[in-house]
Amino acid sequence: MSRGQSRRTRLATYVDAAGPLILLAAAPPIWLAGLPGGFALALLPMLLVVRRVVRLPGGLRNTDGLVIACALWIAVTALAVRDWNAAAPKLFGALLGLSLVYVMGAYPIPATRLRTQWLGLAVGITVLVVLAALFLTEWPQRKLLPLDGIYTVLPAGPRVVDHGGRIGGIGPNQIGGALALLAPLGLALSLDETGSSKNVRRLAAVTVALAITVLLLTQSRSAYVGALLGLTLVGWWRVGRTAWLRRPLGRTVLHVALGLGLALLVAVITSTWLAPLDSTSDTLTGRLRIWTASVLLIGEYLYTGVGPGQFTLVLRAAFPDIGASVAPHIPHAHNFVLQALLDLGLPGSVLLGLLIALVVRGLILTARDSRDSSIQLLAVGLAGSLLAFFVYGLTDTIAPGARGGLPFWLVLGLGLACGRLQREPQVTE
Repeated sequence: MSRGQSRRTRLATYVDAAGPLILLAAAPPIWLAGLPGGFALALLPMLLVVRRVVRLPGGLRNTDGLVIACALWIAVTALAVRDWNAAAPKLFGALLGLSLVYVMGAYPIPATRLRTQWLGLAVGITVLVVLAALFLTEWPQRKLLPLDGIYTVLPAGPRVVDHGGRIGGIGPNQIGGALALLAPLGLALSLDETGSSKNVRRLAAVTVALAITVLLLTQSRSAYVGALLGLTLVGWWRVGRTAWLRRPLGRTVLHVALGLGLALLVAVITSTWLAPLDSTSDTLTGRLRIWTASVLLIGEYLYTGVGPGQFTLVLRAAFPDIGASVAPHIPHAHNFVLQALLDLGLPGSVLLGLLIALVVRGLILTARDSRDSSIQLLAVGLAGSLLAFFVYGLTDTIAPGARGGLPFWLVLGLGLACGRLQREPQVTE
C-alpha cells in the first residue's frame, strides 16, 4: 500500500468514527430549522450516506440497501404533507435517525469502539434525557403514586411544546418511553465485569438509578411495564451465569418473584386504566377510540401514510368530535405500529420492520455465539432495551421522527454494529 493510499485509509477511518458525532452535533439545527432553508440541512445526513455507499467496493451489501430504501421512502411520504411547519422537524428527525443507524452499523467496528459507544449511549444520552425531564417536563397529576409534593419542588422550565395551541412542557409519557429504552442498556453496562472498569460500572449504576427515579416520576404505566421487562431480561441473563441459579430451587425462587412483581404491577395499572381520570385519553376507553380512528386513517392513507407530523391535523379533520370526547390534543396514535403506518405508510413500515427484525436477529446470534462475555452482555442489554420500548409501544409511542425518538435510532444503530461484530471479520484499531 502506498503512502497516499495509507493516508486516505486513515482519513476514511477517522471520518467513519466521527460520523455519529457529526450527526449528533447537527441534530439541534436539523430539528429546529425553519422553512424553506431548513431543507438544506437534510443534505448533511444524506451526504454521509452517499459517502459510505461510494466507499463500498461491491456496492450495497447486508442492510445498507434496506436503510437507504427506508430513507428514500420517507421522502415519498412528504407527498401527503399538508402542514410543512409541523412536518419538517419530523421529516428531518427520521432522516437523521436512519443516517445514524447507517453510520453506526454499516461496517464492523472494533470491540473497543463498540464499548465506547455503549458508554456514550447508556450514560451520556441517558443523562441528557434526565436533564430534559427535570427542566422541561410537564408533570402529570396523580395516576399511580402520590408524587404531587415532589412535582411542586421541581424546576419549572420553559414551555417548549405546542399542545394544539396551548404551549406546555414535554409529555411525561415521552420521557418515560425514552428512559425505559435506555435503562436496560445501562444496567447491562453496570454488570459488565469483563469489559468495563469498576469506575465505569459505578457510573453506569448511578445513571440507571437516576433514570429509574425519573421514570417513576413520569407515572407512565406503559413505560413502567416495558422497563420492568427489559431490566428483568438483562438481570435474568446476568444472574443466570451464577452458580446458585443453576439449581432448581434458585430458578424457582427467581421466577416466582418476577411473576408476582409483574402481576402486581399489571393489576395496579389495569385498575387505573379502567377508572375514570380527568383525561379519557389515559383510560382504556379513550385509547380504543384513538386506535379505532387510527386504523380507519391507515385504510384511507395506506401507501404514503398521512405524512410525518400530520396525525393531529388529519385526525381532527376526519373525526372532529374526538377532541371533545377523548382529549383536546392527541399528538400520536398511542401505539408504535399504528404510528409507523400513519407516518411512513405500509411500504415504509415494512422496511422499518425488516430493519428491526435484522437487528434483533443479530443480537440473538451475538448473545448466543460470541466468545466475548462483554459483547454478549451488550447484545442482551440492547435486546432488553428494544423489548422495553416495544412493550411501551403497545399503548403509547414516540413517533419515528420525534425528538424523543433519537435514543431509539441510536439503539438500532448500536444493535446493528453489535450484530455485525459477530458475523464479520474482526477489525483492529
